[in-house]
Amino acid sequence: MQTTAAGTFIVTIPKEWAEGLGLHKGDLVNLDLDDKDIVISATKSKKQSSQSNSINIEEFKDQKLLELCITASYIQGHDITEIHSKNKISPDHKRWVRQAVDGLIGVEISEDYANRIILQNLIDPAKFDLDTLLEKFTYTSKAVFEDAINALIEVDVSLAQDAYERGDQSTKLYRLLMRLSLQAIKNRNIREHMKIKEASSVVIRIIAVRELGRMAYYAMRIAQHVGEIEKKLDEQIAAVIQKMTKISTEMQNQALNALIKKDLAAASTIIDRMVQVRRLYETASPMISKYPERTALALSLIIRDIRAFAGYAVALADDAVLGVFEV
Repeated sequence: MQTTAAGTFIVTIPKEWAEGLGLHKGDLVNLDLDDKDIVISATKSKKQSSQSNSINIEEFKDQKLLELCITASYIQGHDITEIHSKNKISPDHKRWVRQAVDGLIGVEISEDYANRIILQNLIDPAKFDLDTLLEKFTYTSKAVFEDAINALIEVDVSLAQDAYERGDQSTKLYRLLMRLSLQAIKNRNIREHMKIKEASSVVIRIIAVRELGRMAYYAMRIAQHVGEIEKKLDEQIAAVIQKMTKISTEMQNQALNALIKKDLAAASTIIDRMVQVRRLYETASPMISKYPERTALALSLIIRDIRAFAGYAVALADDAVLGVFEV
C-alpha cells in the first residue's frame, strides 16, 4: 500500500487478476467496506456474463445421467452449455436434451447442429427477489399437499393426478431457486441487485430451498399414494389426517415467515408443534390395520409422508433461527 502527497492510500492489484476480470486502464471498480474487510470488485465482469460449460454427450449412454449433468450445469450458473460429440448426435440423444431443457426455466436451444447443441440461459438473476420466489415455491407445494389430501377424502383420482403433475412441475422452480442462490453467493453485484447484504444470508436461503424442496417432494408423493386408495375413508381417520395436514401446512407457512422476518419466537413455536403431529401419527397408525392390504399400505405411506413434511418444516424453522443469529 502506498500514499499520495495528500495522504490518500493507493492499492495495486496483480496484473493477472485485472486480466482475469477483463479490466483495463480507466475502468471503474467498486470499493466496499465489509465489516473489517475492504472488498474490490469489477463493475463489469466478462466472466459473469459469459459463463459456459461443455458436455461430451458420448460419455452419457443413459438419459437420466445426461439430464442430471445438464441440470447441474444450469444450477451452477452457466449461461451457455455446449453439448458436443465427435460424431453425429443421435435422434435419441437430441430428444433427451430437449426433455432436459423442458425441466429448466429460462433455457432454450439456441443452436442445433449435427454434432453440437448450444443451450442458452435467458434469465437475468438481478431481476429476481429470492424471498418472493421462496414464498411462491412454498405456496405451490402447500397447494399440492392440500389438494392431495382433499383428493384422499373425496376419493378423487383425477384431482390426485393433477396435484401430482403440478408437484412434478414445481421441480422447475426449485432448480431456478438453487441457480439464483448459487449465483448470488458467488457474485456481490447480484446480491446487491437482490438487496441481500451478506453472503451468509444466501447460504441460509440455500439450505431453506433444500428444506422446501423436500416438502414439495413429500407433497407430490402423497398425491401419488392417494391414487392407490380404493375406498372412502371413515370419518375418524379422515379427521385425524386432515388435522395433521392443517398443522403441517401452518408450520410450513410460519417457518417461512420466521425465516424472512427473523422471528425467533415464531421459529420456536413451530419446533414445539411437531409434538402434535407425532401424536396424531400415533393415533392414525392403529386405525389403518382394518383396511384392505393395498389401501392400508397407501395410508401408512401417506401419514408417514405428512409427518416427514412437518419434519422439514421444523428444519426450515431451524434455518430461521440461524438467520436470527446471522453474523
